[in-house]
Amino acid sequence: MKQKHTHAPAQFGRTKTMFKTVIRRAGKCAAVAAAGLMMMSAQAAEPIKIGSFLSVTGPASFLGDPELKTLEMYVEKINEEGGVLGRQLELIHYDDVGNASSARNFASRLIRSDQVDIIVGGSTTGATMAAVPLVEQAQVPFISLAGAVVITNPVKKWVFKTPQTDRMAAERILADMKDRGITKFGLISGTGGFGSSGRTQTLEVAEQMGMEVVADETYSGSDTDMTAQLTNIRNTSGVEAVLNFGFGQGPAIVTRNYAQLGMELPFYQSHGVASD
Repeated sequence: MKQKHTHAPAQFGRTKTMFKTVIRRAGKCAAVAAAGLMMMSAQAAEPIKIGSFLSVTGPASFLGDPELKTLEMYVEKINEEGGVLGRQLELIHYDDVGNASSARNFASRLIRSDQVDIIVGGSTTGATMAAVPLVEQAQVPFISLAGAVVITNPVKKWVFKTPQTDRMAAERILADMKDRGITKFGLISGTGGFGSSGRTQTLEVAEQMGMEVVADETYSGSDTDMTAQLTNIRNTSGVEAVLNFGFGQGPAIVTRNYAQLGMELPFYQSHGVASD
């Protein structure tokens, strides 16, 4: 006698229902995955925004102009090679003309209006330090191109720098002096951010190395002649060498006046006069 399987239709119904459920869930998963891929694709298409404020014109243009050209060159090169993680780079830059107030305003614009991912800039210490509070508050990575040690000391979570510090420069210069038997020297420095910080570091390093600054003169960014300061140094007893800590036109004027006065002592300059 054949047995009847009366439960088959019910079992088939349950299987059919489960299959529909699986299909619906798979469809939802596929839709979510597709949406995610679309979002990732859209994100990948968005450029990485690099903000910059540089002294392209003004007294520090010998720094800012080549810095901007270098940034533009590398952005173009990297984009031609496929970008970064499949995303192109977009450079947004402003000329702060070496003015700290303008640098602060441009940093604010880069963060709030342009919404950049990172800032690379600050040709001078003054411009850099004007922007530091803003980038720290916004938590935007900031790579400065300026030299003073105060930029990264004390350590700031969102602030970095590329060149050697003014303290490193002072240590190397004074070490060279000492190797040549020089222990007393005259110091002349600018009153701007870089020169002021360089003066502070030089005085500290000199004390640590057992050397003596017997003459200490300064000049402002607007000075057009430093003959008076150099004359004071020349007339100071015990001066064995002269160190100028500054950048821009100041060191050039100091160098010219130094020669005009016929001073023949060893003459040292900081790394603020170098530009390639």
